[in-house]
Amino acid sequence: MPLKNITNTVAAPHGRGAKREQARAPKRTLSEAYEVDAEEMAAVKEEIYGRSQRKRKMFGWAKCPKFILDPLVERMMRMAGATKEDVFLDLGSGIGNVCQSVATMVGCRTVGIELTKENHNVAVDTAEAFHQYRADNQLTPVTTDFIQGDLRVHVPSLYKDATIVWCANLLFPLKLDCFLVYAFREFRPGTRIFVMKDIILHTDPYHTLQEGGFKYFTFEDFHWGPGDVEWTDLPGNLYMYTRTSYTGEDEDDE
Repeated sequence: MPLKNITNTVAAPHGRGAKREQARAPKRTLSEAYEVDAEEMAAVKEEIYGRSQRKRKMFGWAKCPKFILDPLVERMMRMAGATKEDVFLDLGSGIGNVCQSVATMVGCRTVGIELTKENHNVAVDTAEAFHQYRADNQLTPVTTDFIQGDLRVHVPSLYKDATIVWCANLLFPLKLDCFLVYAFREFRPGTRIFVMKDIILHTDPYHTLQEGGFKYFTFEDFHWGPGDVEWTDLPGNLYMYTRTSYTGEDEDDE
């Protein structure tokens, strides 16, 4: 399946699996202009994180986890048709940068789950500064919640709340990917899920190992490019799974 370049449009579900009547995802429309654009958001984050007394770390080392940059965050939110009524969930939220971008740009509630304590502490310590920025600029007051711990423990409590899920899972271990394959099915219909590593294969909807995925999701595949991530200027892949209305009860077996 060819990958598309990401543009400022909403991706419509496609693929043969989308033709299943019981697996049709609700349509989304492009939201109005967001409150803050990517360029301004990047400048705000540079200032706030630069003032932080804590440094970005990964696994306790003096080594920073690399950012997903704001142009990519903004385009994902437009692809998802994100609005103030959405609830954004970041699985592996690091220092909270993507959550704060979405909260500020879109004006919706965000929740981040992060395993590494040092990164979680940065997210908590800088949250007030982002809140103050939104207040000073008369932006939508929103809640940003950060949870420190294993996402396998905390995700189930958010199945009914989250409507957009982001997972920068390039370095996730296999056991976590396996958990997410089934956890994603538990989110409510219409939930849009973005991943960087494709963990629900969908190139052949009639393959016995992939057929189940087409009942639970419709799929869109994209490229991201230079200026979208901090660690490289080379292009990479991004996948959007949209949860369908399928409940797991296969009528064909009755």
